Amino acid sequence: MTHVSFMSGVACALSLAVFAVSGAAQTTPSPRIQVPRPLPTPPRDTSARPTAPEVGTATLTGRVVAAETGQPLRRATVSAMSTRPPVPQRRGEFVTPPRPFSARTDDDGRFLIREVPAGEYMLTARRAGYVDQSYGQVTQNAPGRRLNVVDGAAVGPLQFALVRGGVITGRVVDETGEPAERVQVRAVRAQRIGGQLRYMGGPGDTTDDQGHYRMFGLVPGEYLVVAEPNDRGNFFRGGQNIQNVETDTVPTYGPGTVNPAEAVKVQVQASAEAAMDIQLVAAKVATVRGRVLTSKGEPLEGGMVRLQAMGAEAMMGMGRGGPVMAGGLYEIGGVPPGAYTIIVDQPMRGGPGGDEDAPVPESASETVNVEGEDLVVPLTTSPGSTARGRVTVEGGDPALIANRGLRVMAFRPVPTMNFGSMARGRVAPDLSFTVSGLRGNQVLSLQGLPEGWWIKDILVSGQSVIEGFDYGASKAFSGVEIVVSARVTGLTGTVTMPTGATADDYAVVVFPEDEEKWERGAGTGARMTRPDLDGAYKMPGLRPGRYYVLAVPAEQADYQVLNEPDQLRVLAGRARSIEVKDGQMSPVTLTLVER
Repeated sequence: MTHVSFMSGVACALSLAVFAVSGAAQTTPSPRIQVPRPLPTPPRDTSARPTAPEVGTATLTGRVVAAETGQPLRRATVSAMSTRPPVPQRRGEFVTPPRPFSARTDDDGRFLIREVPAGEYMLTARRAGYVDQSYGQVTQNAPGRRLNVVDGAAVGPLQFALVRGGVITGRVVDETGEPAERVQVRAVRAQRIGGQLRYMGGPGDTTDDQGHYRMFGLVPGEYLVVAEPNDRGNFFRGGQNIQNVETDTVPTYGPGTVNPAEAVKVQVQASAEAAMDIQLVAAKVATVRGRVLTSKGEPLEGGMVRLQAMGAEAMMGMGRGGPVMAGGLYEIGGVPPGAYTIIVDQPMRGGPGGDEDAPVPESASETVNVEGEDLVVPLTTSPGSTARGRVTVEGGDPALIANRGLRVMAFRPVPTMNFGSMARGRVAPDLSFTVSGLRGNQVLSLQGLPEGWWIKDILVSGQSVIEGFDYGASKAFSGVEIVVSARVTGLTGTVTMPTGATADDYAVVVFPEDEEKWERGAGTGARMTRPDLDGAYKMPGLRPGRYYVLAVPAEQADYQVLNEPDQLRVLAGRARSIEVKDGQMSPVTLTLVER
């Protein structure tokens, strides 16, 4: 079994855009689950706080080999992580964060993981110099197979075939041809997210005194290489105030352009080395400075400011910036021409996780265009908007969630790095809630719901806003309703081969019939899953509605297809139309679509 980077065609009509395969799946023994007769066990005492890690009775066994040669890989690490992390059963209860169950392979590449509790798990194998792989993952950008483990089960043999990572190496010079030392070089990949092209940051390296760099362990695929001078100061270290500099080297895509659309793509192959030399571009740079005031008109103390690029580059990193200085002043130098968002955040109290009972930190953002001239941009932070309401339950007992300590969180419909402090709030025992810190277009979610429960609708002033709502920056909303359904809804079934035989491995792709939703990507109901070890698939959590569904060979699965409207149109012509009904796990038997 090898990794591949794109799906190949489901049929000849699909071969141009939908799937691209770069290897054939290796035949491996089918894993077995041996389940002993269950024995009566005494009831567990769950009153202790904090809860102790659970010790199970199941075992996982298997082998890790090199995909190219089939030779065993020693000292690889195989980890099993629960897909269902524990949640508080009552308000105020502390639960131990999930921990992986891990083992190292022996000289023959074999592993044994003991004392695994019952549950659902994803397995991952890692080894230096190779690409990480989830169990059953045939392409790097595809889902793996989940394992349903019961008490006392012996699951295996589970086979991993790791692909050796590729390498990009080269040399970076400045605009005069001199070696550029201490330049940060990164390999980035283009992906369509929410209908927009984004460049996702990846592995990196720093040039030596001769300008050389070497990035290794790369997933096979297509990359751009970007070099960024390291004396501008990144988000975490703060910047140097370099004075009297009007023209300077700026972030440059290989072999020498500031426009990613003009960059030369590097094709990385497993166990191979590719080259990309870069000559940095010099451009007129500017300084962006200003003063940050709070909503009370006082200078902001203890905040962080960053300048985040807009457009395709927006997902590459945290941007440049640093701490807000005394008196609320900030200054970011060496800024090349472009469109940016200035973002100011206050740190959350209580560390990265935050103190949910503390006031929501204030933040501010402002869009600016830098064209080589210094800018003065004053900023005023705000605590954001507030939404008050309650959670209502359909098809279940509200008492089951009254004391679970549910949390209301908010996220943006389209992923972006341009976020402020996180909006959050707790659900009280009477199922009322207040969530603060809302800014702009956001979607509310609930953390801690029982398994199988899902958000059916979100209402603001009676209007459904399940896919997002503009909460503004300093508004107050009341009467917000989060409707939760306890009726498990989705799809389940099996897949047959064209010959009529039952398929034991495949990928099921589901996406809405409504084409207007395709531009917004996977967040609007497009899904992909793999079967359990018994060959059956389950896809809970689908919202009621009309969908296209089809099954493809596992080696043709690629998540990126869910974000590509043109590819979905091709798939729709080969898919089956089905209706997902509220409160039903609809059984659907599919026939595998052969290439």
